[in-house]
Amino acid sequence: MGCDGVPPGLDAGQDAASSPDARVVPDAADDASLPGDAGQANWAARSCDLTVSHAAGPGVTTVQIAGSFTSWGDAPLDLRDDDGDGIFTITLSPNPRLTSGERYPYKLIVDGTWILDPAEGRRQYDGGCLNSALVMPTCDAGPEIEAGRLDADGARGTADTHVTVRTAADGAPPREVTFTLDGEPLPAGAARLDVGAGAYDVHLEGLAEGRHLLSVRAVDTEGREAAPVDLPFWIEADPFEWRDATMYMIVVDRFANGDRESDAPVGAPVEYAADFHGGDLWGALEVMQSGYFEDLGVNAIWLSPINQQAEGHFEGRDGARRFAGYHGYWPSRGRDVEPRFGGNEALRAFVDEAHARGIRVLFDLINNQIHEQHEYFAEHPEWFRTGCVCGAEAGCGWSERPLDCLFAPYLPDIDWRVPGAERQFIDDAIFWVEEFGIDGFRIDAVKHVETHSIFNLRAALDRRFGQGGERLYLVGETAVGQWDSADYGCGETFSDGYDWIDAYVGEQALDGQFDFITHHRLQDGLVTDRMAFTDVETVVRDFESRYAPDGLHVRFLGTHDSNRMASRAAFDPAQGCRWPDGGGCASLPGRPSDPAAFDRLKRAFTVLYTLPGIPFLYYGDELGMPGGNDPDNRRDMVWTGPLAS
Repeated sequence: MGCDGVPPGLDAGQDAASSPDARVVPDAADDASLPGDAGQANWAARSCDLTVSHAAGPGVTTVQIAGSFTSWGDAPLDLRDDDGDGIFTITLSPNPRLTSGERYPYKLIVDGTWILDPAEGRRQYDGGCLNSALVMPTCDAGPEIEAGRLDADGARGTADTHVTVRTAADGAPPREVTFTLDGEPLPAGAARLDVGAGAYDVHLEGLAEGRHLLSVRAVDTEGREAAPVDLPFWIEADPFEWRDATMYMIVVDRFANGDRESDAPVGAPVEYAADFHGGDLWGALEVMQSGYFEDLGVNAIWLSPINQQAEGHFEGRDGARRFAGYHGYWPSRGRDVEPRFGGNEALRAFVDEAHARGIRVLFDLINNQIHEQHEYFAEHPEWFRTGCVCGAEAGCGWSERPLDCLFAPYLPDIDWRVPGAERQFIDDAIFWVEEFGIDGFRIDAVKHVETHSIFNLRAALDRRFGQGGERLYLVGETAVGQWDSADYGCGETFSDGYDWIDAYVGEQALDGQFDFITHHRLQDGLVTDRMAFTDVETVVRDFESRYAPDGLHVRFLGTHDSNRMASRAAFDPAQGCRWPDGGGCASLPGRPSDPAAFDRLKRAFTVLYTLPGIPFLYYGDELGMPGGNDPDNRRDMVWTGPLAS
């Protein structure tokens, strides 16, 4: 697609993934950010047209585009391949059916077969069917910034890129083009204007090791501001690769307590295991500063959700006990960190320290539900669904109605087909990257959220932060088994779990997912030492052949949703218990006493670390912490005593 792509910021009448109109800003005191000859620069104007291209396979004779703007199949438009190179194109111009700034669903028709456009990342539902989505350029809205690839040289401490600025269609030239590095103006001469090209060559040198951010802003003589562009990059002697990462999950409330002044348990009737314990980001920061993660070989950390949580206590799924929001999955604010976890200041300090050590940080993004106390639910109830509870009544199973069933009656379900909701939750994701410099997201409950949410989130993040080539890592949670299947209609079907997981992965979507199928097939056999290595090989061959080869999937044994691996390895009869409530659960798992249990655990993790993909450690598994099922699998991290030594 040509001439599109600026992040959300739309008025209420526009679709969520449309390009926003530029903001109008007051006159600046001066235009010192432009060189004196900028008035003579050859600033190119933005095009009002949009070109759609399709690289057809051998033998293809016809390619058409059909969408809401053609009344779908009533009047499809032909793409042409006049030079016979196999690239079919069509240029769309604004007209009464294609309005500047609006988003439109469409499909391509290739020799009679309707397909999603493989070159377009954005998606949109229409009539219950998933389609590609195009956005007509906002050519009259103001200037546009386009950055080329940023090349960073860790050995020399340099970075180079090329930035083009285009005017609106009316030709109003830039009044200011501003470059900053890590929030500070660039040194004189670092951004040189090529007058003939209307573009800047940026050369940075003397860069310290670590993460940096080059930001570009532009405003024209009419006061219209371009959509911002931010280019994160790293100066590293040994460049980081997600394919070589080792990931560690911190449940913030249970990991380390660095500020007891912020402790605020809910108390009765919430039992201790289901209440806030006092863990916070300050404590996690102290652990980071000790070098603990480097000693483990960890270079990527997934933080459990840190949004401000609902106050009070609420009924668990079994109805017998009350829970507080210590786990983080009951957000009540869109852009505030839970005060018990240290607030925004603590998150910033934690991320900065991680980056100083070359460690990447993932934020847990909750795109399926909010808590009924959430500010958005009070302001925009139309953004949410409040129907049946997953698995609680006939016809409302987790897989029967995955997109609209509620996880609990007090957790409204986000309706991503409402433009305002889509816009807000994508904007919130952009906020966390912009404000704290996080390196990506673990996205919760992917199969329970409309498919287009993943694609449109990726498109928005790429437009804002990805133009220089530094890709934010997105990894999903699609909790399915090998033989699970789904049919969302209109051809969106998944024959088994491998298809289902893979459907959300690709250059225009997630980088990978937590591989639940391999987890289910390997976990018990490995930790109990009952699985032959020939069977392990079968599982490996299956995931290597069934998943697309470029997926950066996470391979794991334990998580915050499964009982502890050490208790499985010890064959503890209480390993499935959640509470010490008599009967079969008179007590909860204790520390394994048989050294053979730890030997089994070591062998299991040795196999895990040799598998292709990103190996994952759930906090405490490195020590062999015992535990049953949720919430007993979320005990406080052990820092002293026999396990810690």
